[in-house]
Amino acid sequence: MLGAVGLRARDTTDFEKQVLGGLARCGIAADAVCAERPLGIAVSGGADSVSLLRALLAAFGAERLRVITVNHNLREKESSAGDAQFVAALCSRAGVSCTTVVFARGDVLREAARRGRGVEEAARFLRYRAFDDFIARENLTALCLAHNQNDMLETLLMRFLQGSGAEGGFGIARRRGAIVRPLLDVSRADIESYLHGLGQDWRTDATNDDTRYLRNQIRKKLLPLLDESFAGWRTAVANGAEKSFDDHAALQARADVCAWARDGDALWMSAAAFFAEPRAVRRRMLFTAFNQFGGAERFPYRVVRTVLGWSADEEHAVCAGGTEISVVSGKIMVKNRQNKATESGFLAILKGGGAVRVMRSVQSGDRIRMKDGTMKSVRDVFGDWHVRREDRARIPLVQDVSLPGHPIVALLGAELGYSDWIVT
Repeated sequence: MLGAVGLRARDTTDFEKQVLGGLARCGIAADAVCAERPLGIAVSGGADSVSLLRALLAAFGAERLRVITVNHNLREKESSAGDAQFVAALCSRAGVSCTTVVFARGDVLREAARRGRGVEEAARFLRYRAFDDFIARENLTALCLAHNQNDMLETLLMRFLQGSGAEGGFGIARRRGAIVRPLLDVSRADIESYLHGLGQDWRTDATNDDTRYLRNQIRKKLLPLLDESFAGWRTAVANGAEKSFDDHAALQARADVCAWARDGDALWMSAAAFFAEPRAVRRRMLFTAFNQFGGAERFPYRVVRTVLGWSADEEHAVCAGGTEISVVSGKIMVKNRQNKATESGFLAILKGGGAVRVMRSVQSGDRIRMKDGTMKSVRDVFGDWHVRREDRARIPLVQDVSLPGHPIVALLGAELGYSDWIVT
């Protein structure tokens, strides 16, 4: 599906200046882009990346640019391959070198199963790995991605609705290593106006209209409501994000000073020193350690909250995602743990006060006691709560394995906007 119409030619110059200004804010000076160190652009065929390509072509010429386009092979063949073919044809007409990376059908799904973090995350992981290879092979000054102002606002709202703190409250990074995003201050309306003025068409992904995805719900439902009812909200949210970035940078700098020591496969520090830090710093110190064991995404915030509530003068232990956090002999330790057979598939194991409770995702056949003493299928409870299908695996249950019959004692849905069910 394509889109185009017309506009005054003078507006194109303003847009291209916006893009060059965005590059400068990313730390890329125009005179640093040369044939020996060209500038890369990731182009999907959508309006954002096509506008970026056209603006940079006007600024630098084809010989100083390199394009990469990625076919994830997740959609039907005609749609996925059509995007890549559109980009290749556009680059061919402009005389720009274009590299097409094609993942075999099923590669992303297999990576998602291996990583256990969903198809979208797996696609991003593979795509950014291809970007890193492209940057090194082409000796690029930087690789430009086409995230724009609308993407930034959607991300900020999405992270707020998902309970992110200051560390996620500043949205999309303008620069990370050799990856830069020069369109973050440019609106989608300006992008489409620029393309209309050039008579340039673009591709539209039909999944952008699928409101089963949170980002699309925000784009289609929440943003129009905010635009209609709350004048100035875009500037206010952007200003809040800037403040969050400043706060996070200061807190993270403090957390980085409190370095973890390594002992084999474990990280440790003085428990007294750890618990003397403010709670926000301790949280970042934990995530710094978690990231050294394969990523913080595997750690539910309820587990983090449990650790933050500990004290230095008592012994504690909790296990999540194959990593154990404990306080023993005056040390707080984070270490890899080989799961025992009895613990396989558990999300977290909580021990204390003689009780052993397991926090895990719902499995087929799980039942929980109701107020009248009867047992009810957890999946039927989810039906009563109108839990979305994509959320069902994200709602943990708590099972007390120290009691006879290992009863389920809680369903914890409140953090996703549902209910909590506590068996008393």
